[in-house]
Amino acid sequence: MNNRLLFNFMIVITPIVVIFLALFEADAQDIAEDNSPKMHQTPDALGRHVFEAIRNNKYTQAKNTSPLIFTPTDMKQIGRDLIKSVEQKINKGDYDKPADGHAIIQGIRLTFLNDDEIKKQFLKVKKEEKNFRKSFEKIQGMAQKHGFQWKRTEYLRTDDSQIMKDKSFTGMPIGNLFIHFMAGDRKFSIKLPHCAKPPKLGWLIDSDPLSLEPVNKTK
Repeated sequence: MNNRLLFNFMIVITPIVVIFLALFEADAQDIAEDNSPKMHQTPDALGRHVFEAIRNNKYTQAKNTSPLIFTPTDMKQIGRDLIKSVEQKINKGDYDKPADGHAIIQGIRLTFLNDDEIKKQFLKVKKEEKNFRKSFEKIQGMAQKHGFQWKRTEYLRTDDSQIMKDKSFTGMPIGNLFIHFMAGDRKFSIKLPHCAKPPKLGWLIDSDPLSLEPVNKTK
């Protein structure tokens, strides 16, 4: 899995893919303000939102489509939801060995519900956000480099051809998205790396840096 920021909280748990399954089947209604991720139910909706954020130089609008908006309180809620989900799987007999489920629950407690571990992970989050913000600002500056004005650009579409369903356990759509837009007679693409659509949260971008490249020149 590639959505690293959110999943950094799971690194101590084995097998890791089982935790992903538990996470994205958990009830996520309370983990974030209802101002962003839930609304983006299609790649195009997410791409259009991020494009408008870049076009209008609204960093917070872009950040609100990522796990960067989660707080320590959110992560504790995720932990509690995860434990409920794993307990349900144990009761249904979804694990070959119930001990595997109980080991996962212990890992969740040590990771999501441990204040010291949460502090450690959120120090990493701050570094992630620095790089993400730098990439946002860099893309803003690339308009001058390529000789166009953001206000005069036109959104075309969001390419989701690299999105695939995770084949491990979750079946969650995940992969890179590419926002295509026109600036004058040139087409450009903004790469949104490692996007994913967890149930009940809609499409999220990762905290990896964004990038912009020219695609071609129209005739």
